[in-house]
Amino acid sequence: MPIVGTAGHVDHGKSTLIEALTGRDPDRWAEEKRRGLTIDLGFAWTEIDGIGPVGFIDVPGHERFIKNMLAGIEAIDVALFVVAADEGWMPQSEEHLAVLDLLDIDRGVVALTRADLVDDDTLELAHLEVAGELEGTSLDGASIVEVSAPTGRGLDRLRTLIVEALSTVPPGSDDSPRVWVDRSFSIDGAGTVVTGTLTGGSIAVGDHLVVHPSGSPVRVRGLQSHEDDATSITAGTRAALNLVGVDVDDVARGSMIGAVDAWRSSSRLLTDLRVVRGLEEPVRDRGSFHVHIGSGAWPARLQLLETDELVDHGAVLITLESPAPVRAGDRLV
Repeated sequence: MPIVGTAGHVDHGKSTLIEALTGRDPDRWAEEKRRGLTIDLGFAWTEIDGIGPVGFIDVPGHERFIKNMLAGIEAIDVALFVVAADEGWMPQSEEHLAVLDLLDIDRGVVALTRADLVDDDTLELAHLEVAGELEGTSLDGASIVEVSAPTGRGLDRLRTLIVEALSTVPPGSDDSPRVWVDRSFSIDGAGTVVTGTLTGGSIAVGDHLVVHPSGSPVRVRGLQSHEDDATSITAGTRAALNLVGVDVDDVARGSMIGAVDAWRSSSRLLTDLRVVRGLEEPVRDRGSFHVHIGSGAWPARLQLLETDELVDHGAVLITLESPAPVRAGDRLV
C-alpha cells in the first residue's frame, strides 16, 4: 500500500486538499478543528483506480511543529507538495522542501492551491516561482497542477498525476520488518496499540518482535490497516499493532518495532552530512543539535572530521544523547 505525504507552508490548504481527495478530514484533534490549524500528524486513505488502497499522511506546516512533520514524512512514497497561489513560496515551503531533499524523496506532485483566488497572470508567476525553487532538489521537474479544493478545479488532473507517481514506486522491501511508531495509545480490553508504516518485510498476528531502543520483547495480538482487521501486513502498509508485553508509556513516538535479533541501537553515527541551501551560517562543532531519524528525535553533538566549517557536505561523527536503532544507509535530518 503506497503512502502519499503532504508538505508545505502553514495554511496553504494541505488538509483541505487531502479531504477533497479522500473524503476524510485528516485533522484528528478538537483543538485543530477549533483553530483551523494542523498541529500533529493526520491520516486518511482512499481507493484509487489502478493502484488500490492509498494512504495519506498530512503534516503540520507551522514552524513550531516541524518536529511533528519530521515524525511522519520519512516513510512516504510520494510527496504532495502544496503552495498557495495567492501567497507563493514561503518560509516553511523552503523548510519542508529541504526535508524532502535530505530524505531523497524524489517522487512528487506540486499542488498550486487557491487557484480560484488569483488572476491568470498571478497564477503563471506562481507556477514559474515554484518551478524555480524546485530546481536542484529531489523534486526538480515535478509536475505542477493548479487546483481549488472548494470548486473542484484541477482535482481530476491532480489525481491522475498522483497515480502516475505512485505507479513508479518499487515493490516494498523484503528486508527485516521495521515500524517507526508515530502514535501510541491504550484501548480498554485490548491494551497497548501503536501506529506506523511498515517499511520492510512483513508482520503477522502472533509474531514476536522487539521495541527499540529499550529492547522490550512484545507479541502482536492484533493488526488493523485502515480500520480493517488483518492477519498480516506487508511492506508499505500503514497499520495499527495491538501489542502484548509493553505498557503504552514505554512505546512512545520515536520508538521502533523490529524483528528479534535484527536491529541494534547506537549512539555514535558516522555520517555524510549535507548542508541545506537556506542555512545562512556554516555548520560548526559548537551549538545545540537535534537529529531526526524515523519518527524519533535525539539531542546530539557533532564532530566535523575533515574541516572546521561545513558549507556543503562532509564526514561528521554524530554522538546522540541516547542510542537510536539505526543501520548503514539510513537518512536523517
